[in-house]
Amino acid sequence: MRILVAEDDPVSRKILIKTVEAWGHQILAAENGLEAWQLFQQENPKFVIADWLMPELDGVELCKKIRASETSGYIYFILLTGKGQQKDIVEGLQAGADDYLTKPFDIDELRVRIRVGERILNLEKELNSKNQALERLNEQLETLAQTDALMNIGNRRAFYETIQRVHQRSCRYPNRYGIIMIDIDNFKNYNDSYGHAAGDEALRAIAATLKSSIRCSDEIFRWGGEEIVLVIMEQSLEQTLLAAEKLRGAVAALEIPHKGCDRGYMTVSCGAAAFKENCTDKEWETVLERADQALYRAKESGRDRVCAGETGVPSNQVPPKQHPAAEK
Repeated sequence: MRILVAEDDPVSRKILIKTVEAWGHQILAAENGLEAWQLFQQENPKFVIADWLMPELDGVELCKKIRASETSGYIYFILLTGKGQQKDIVEGLQAGADDYLTKPFDIDELRVRIRVGERILNLEKELNSKNQALERLNEQLETLAQTDALMNIGNRRAFYETIQRVHQRSCRYPNRYGIIMIDIDNFKNYNDSYGHAAGDEALRAIAATLKSSIRCSDEIFRWGGEEIVLVIMEQSLEQTLLAAEKLRGAVAALEIPHKGCDRGYMTVSCGAAAFKENCTDKEWETVLERADQALYRAKESGRDRVCAGETGVPSNQVPPKQHPAAEK
């Protein structure tokens, strides 16, 4: 263990250094309190033994400065003093010292007190390690609590937390955001034809593709069943429609065979809506409802398309061109 020793008397300092080094510790030596403070800032030792009466900066003031510093971890501080009255001892402990020894000190007593400090620092280190492990575990649990296990994207709980935060911020500043509702076309038919295992694999593939096709600032969640909802940050309705069209195309490009679809491969329908910057939508549910209604119109008007939440007009007026894989 590294121990900072601050002692202005050369003889006492030499004896202290040799004694403590003989017990296997590494010593940082300072001739006065100011030098000790500078060493402490540079080396950040966890153990300090300092004389009370020193030039430049005495031991009590050094202790106060160390306690007030923004150092990581606990610092164990032993104060050496020729003052033996109770009021002096109380003053030193009130300054933040953990322990004290009256001079001239007994070597065996010093060794015992250093061991006490070591045990305390080791316990603090162990506790910090366990706390960090617990924090990591809590973070993992929180992530699991907000993640859909099948699709590996956010779940509905995570969506609620995100959309409330986004909507409140957008109302305040104001900012824009878009919502895209996506539904996999004829998915029940796919499960019936190919089996639920294949259906789960298709859900995972589509979720991964959608996730990789959005910006880092955007968010994706499983709404339920085969429905997915996305929150697109800082986007107008027109930009949200373009994003939805990109996502629709990305799923089609997977070419997941689906004999129950007209095009011969799996497709999705999308409904897009955007929050109005003038904050006429007081609740985020209004924006979501418009996106959901647009999704319904996209399904009703032929699937594999994007509809806008405010106008209901498909963004791709003409049904998508037959994919080459479906023409075979």
